Amino acid sequence: MNDLITREQAYHHLRLDFDSDGSADDPWLDDAIPDVCDAVAGWVKDRWRLYVPQTDSDGNVVLDGNGNPIPALDSDGLPVVLPRVRRACLLELESQYRFRSGEGKDNAVPAHEGYGHGLTSKAAVALLTTVRRPTAA
Repeated sequence: MNDLITREQAYHHLRLDFDSDGSADDPWLDDAIPDVCDAVAGWVKDRWRLYVPQTDSDGNVVLDGNGNPIPALDSDGLPVVLPRVRRACLLELESQYRFRSGEGKDNAVPAHEGYGHGLTSKAAVALLTTVRRPTAA
């Protein structure tokens, strides 16, 4: 899976100091970044919803054979992540970094509101609400 955030973005967001040797947090980040990206992708439900859609010369969204938007690609040929998805990933990563043992009551999604979805940050959930595929309970 193409990560929705990079380690450099995580360093900047978490305000971590680093040098050419890296940081003591690198092993944690190497595990946490893909996990957070997977959790965000799972909560949104459809991978195509994570990316800026490709458009044709008339401005129409280009669809694949299943009728889903095809992601726009950056200059390196990687899908362009929606800014709100990137921000949600960083906020979720921050929540998990800050409350590594799960003790973050003030920022965490209350248990009665559904710990089952895998995200702990209220701010991340709020950002992703408009991106998520709606589901009837």
